[in-house]
Amino acid sequence: MTKPAKKLRPVTIVVPVYGDWPSLNECISSLKKHVDNSRHKVMLVNDCGPEADAMEHNILKAINGCRNFEYHRNPKNLGFVKTCNRAALELDKSDNDILLLNSDTKVTKGFLDAMLTVLYSSSKIAAVCPRSNNATIFSVPLGDTDNNTYPLKDAYKAYRRIRDKLPERYLSPIAHGFCMLIRRSVIDKYGLFDEVYGRGYGEENDFCMRVLKQGYSCAVANRAFVFHFKGKSFSSKERDALVAKNEKVLKKRYPEYEKLVKEYIDNMLDPAEWLAAPKESGIKQRLSRLAKTFSR
Repeated sequence: MTKPAKKLRPVTIVVPVYGDWPSLNECISSLKKHVDNSRHKVMLVNDCGPEADAMEHNILKAINGCRNFEYHRNPKNLGFVKTCNRAALELDKSDNDILLLNSDTKVTKGFLDAMLTVLYSSSKIAAVCPRSNNATIFSVPLGDTDNNTYPLKDAYKAYRRIRDKLPERYLSPIAHGFCMLIRRSVIDKYGLFDEVYGRGYGEENDFCMRVLKQGYSCAVANRAFVFHFKGKSFSSKERDALVAKNEKVLKKRYPEYEKLVKEYIDNMLDPAEWLAAPKESGIKQRLSRLAKTFSR
């Protein structure tokens, strides 16, 4: 069983905000419910999307009276990558570890303690992500979320069925950027995201590969689950174009990237994973396809 991370360092949860108030509202509500307000803080950063004023009004109303929540607004639209960098490197004045959390997520009970426990299970783990209904190779059930068609409740039910059968963590070459806990000392040494990735997609994998070369690894917290409703900031056409462009940068810098991800799929997964997988053929092939993607 995962022990509560009571003595571990506090966390600043950074939530970049662009649009889609209904998803963000769910995210905020879940953070209020499942984050210890005496230990951690939540930083919401408005990136000045088309509805920036309305988002600001709704956010301030939603967090009114919540002492561990902060609100900031960028001077102009910076994009996801620069917003994360600004939040972690400029706005957050603490030395807290950083959790980067998409606004289209919903956290669950115990997620952060489980992630912290894994992060501090080894001094060489730089970043940790949870399991999810929609996190490519870290999804539950495996291989069935490339089109985000698996029902949320069914995905969570499948996860709960296998959760206690899984090891506490998997070591991985990467962590998924939709919900990514990063050790502050690693950020201090190596920075955060390379802004060559512009509006986003691939920046988290670039970060992971960069620290991998410094002797660190990433990990997956199998006792943590966060729902991911997935990218509503871009149209599918825009998203595909960004992915294609940034994938070229990633592969040129790290030609070993795809091999390492494939090795993770082939060698790390516990047999219990297949108890939650859909009863159909082609799962391995679908996983291989997912391994080549890095979308939030």
